[in-house]
Amino acid sequence: MLSSEEMDEEHRRGVGRDRARLLEQQEQDIPMKPILMAVGFLITGVCLLSVWAAIMTGSIDTQYWWPGQGWKTPALSFFVLGLICFIPGSYTLWIAYNAWRGTHGYSFAQIPNVR
Repeated sequence: MLSSEEMDEEHRRGVGRDRARLLEQQEQDIPMKPILMAVGFLITGVCLLSVWAAIMTGSIDTQYWWPGQGWKTPALSFFVLGLICFIPGSYTLWIAYNAWRGTHGYSFAQIPNVR
């Protein structure tokens, strides 16, 4: 802990301002390519999960589209692929939305960069 004299000395030298600069939120570029990829993943995941739901409710006749396989194989395929697309897309967009809003603890630097 610093004594009051040491704190006054630091204040005179401007050390406190350097510490305050570290705490300031820096402006960051919005990574558009990963965000557009996340939107694509989210839309693809929602479509695949919608097809899965239609198969499960019987709205899509699996014998017409996939003869001889029953309903479990295509349903499981659409469900797994839908989750593989939906989860990373929604998570990345959640981070981007909260970083855009300025929510404490979220930053555009948390989104992986795509080359």
